[in-house]
Amino acid sequence: MCGIAGILRFDRPPTEVELKRMTDALAHRGPDGEGVFLRDRVGLGHRRLAIIDLHTGDQPMHSADGALSIVFNGEIYNYRELAEELRKLGREFRTKSDTEVILQAYAQWGADCVTRLRGMFAFCIVDFARKRWFMARDHFGIKPLYLRRGKGYIAFGSELSALRVAEEAPPRGRLQAIEWFLRYQYIPAPETVFHEIEKLPSATYLEGDLDGNVNAPRTYWRIAFNAQTGVSDDEWLERLDAVMADSVRAHLIADVPVGVFVSGGIDSTLVASHMARLTTGQVKAFSIGFEEPGFSELPYASEAAKVVGVQQFTRVVKDDFWDELPKLVAHYGEPYGDNSMIPMWQLARLAREHVKVALSGDGGDEGFGGYGSYVAWLATPRVREYWRRLRRGEGSLGDWLWAVRRKFFGRSTPRPSEWERIIKYTSAERRRSLWRHEYAKLASVQNPSYQAAAEAAPREMLDFAQYLDWQTYLPGDVLAKVDVATMYHGLEARTPLIDLRVVELATQLPESVRMRGEHGKWLLKESLRKRFNEDFVNRPKHGFGIPRKHWFLPGRAGRRTLEHVLLDKGSRLREWFDGGEIERLIAEHGEKDRSAALWLLLVLGIWCDQNRDIQFS
Repeated sequence: MCGIAGILRFDRPPTEVELKRMTDALAHRGPDGEGVFLRDRVGLGHRRLAIIDLHTGDQPMHSADGALSIVFNGEIYNYRELAEELRKLGREFRTKSDTEVILQAYAQWGADCVTRLRGMFAFCIVDFARKRWFMARDHFGIKPLYLRRGKGYIAFGSELSALRVAEEAPPRGRLQAIEWFLRYQYIPAPETVFHEIEKLPSATYLEGDLDGNVNAPRTYWRIAFNAQTGVSDDEWLERLDAVMADSVRAHLIADVPVGVFVSGGIDSTLVASHMARLTTGQVKAFSIGFEEPGFSELPYASEAAKVVGVQQFTRVVKDDFWDELPKLVAHYGEPYGDNSMIPMWQLARLAREHVKVALSGDGGDEGFGGYGSYVAWLATPRVREYWRRLRRGEGSLGDWLWAVRRKFFGRSTPRPSEWERIIKYTSAERRRSLWRHEYAKLASVQNPSYQAAAEAAPREMLDFAQYLDWQTYLPGDVLAKVDVATMYHGLEARTPLIDLRVVELATQLPESVRMRGEHGKWLLKESLRKRFNEDFVNRPKHGFGIPRKHWFLPGRAGRRTLEHVLLDKGSRLREWFDGGEIERLIAEHGEKDRSAALWLLLVLGIWCDQNRDIQFS
């Protein structure tokens, strides 16, 4: 695990100064070592967090003949099996690292090597003999990879911060991306807030040559739903137990101590339970809570830790972190507004005091149907509500006709606009009222990532919703949050529920095994029933967000921070948004809950203040 960066120049050699500038921006990701490599028109940089092969896994790494060089961020959990297969094909190894396995796999199979990797990864390989390069990102987008294309070069890095300094001229801001941030609370790949910088999407590779020719990105894998019938509930439970044990065992491979996040929810409890069974010695578990009882799941986390038999370490998030918020905002590199970034940041800090690796329960909702949005999506729509929405100008005739078909003729073809209405964080009406008149049209522009995902998604309703989350929300929001928070603290997070074998099982489940009645994640919950009571297993999904509604009330520290940022007449927000509308939202909060829009505006205001050198178009 680490941070990677590089520059591939097509007109002149890169310099050590510019490459060091990029790796220095990633120093927090790799406190255990640094490597810089320059050859011809290629510069590769690496910051190391040593987890596997502590003594011989340094990077950049090179093949024995010097033809291939690699920088890699991630972990390959089947690297031992792949190494054995490659040895039988005549490949010789000089280290025990998974990095060399990727290098040898590429030498043996070329671009097809990515289809054989089980794990999380982002890497770049340069083939000096053929004068070509190859970059790839893992199946699910667990590890990030950003690209910046400029005149005569392409640069890459693990964080936007490295790409910002790839050249002296700052990138240009993209105003449409700000609209997508207000819509989704993050900016979906491949777009970023900058015109010249993009995200390589999950399950994608990119290749080109050292003369400046770059091929189109290629998707090498897609999640595919194929429900199996005729399998009993007991057999599904047996399959789940086997695949979870296999995944957790694989994710425990490390030469340093490994802990686990325990939120008190189903997913992390299941991971911790398997980890406790597979580990000798006491497992260290880490949990976060809030002072507000209605928001804190610490009692459930403590119950989970006690039942599965792990040693728990806890921390309470209070309404006193506002001075630290700008640091969080800065490290995401672009506007990012999932408010659970705050407890995630605190959780990563707590865990790093004890371990260098922690397993998490991320991915259970997307894989096994756990979100409340899925319940809303499958519910029969109320035709009158859609008619009122149409008359208010908030919906379309197509939405209303879709609701009629669902109501009177059963299930119909999924409608992407309706799914987006369910999952977006601010309504189109709210966003149009916020934007100044000359920018209001941005609120009506469709996001190409969502449209592309919707076109490729299966037609079954639940499959459709889960597929869109796998393609957009999971990599763009959930996994981005975890990567930034953990890597800032030099901690590696691993996700056993986001594993090729676990996902293969999840996509074989009939809808009734994912959801029963209005309860999602039925199979995961059923697996815990023998050890936990009904209140623990079937309580409503809580989430991990802060009590922002309460923290923004008059007299609270959060309200003072909000007013300091949003009521500043010199704020850049006033260039794009109606200041009167912002003031109205603040004044209304208390009688009405305006915390969702206010939180996003607060994050955006802080980010804009930190990036005054960026010119937007």
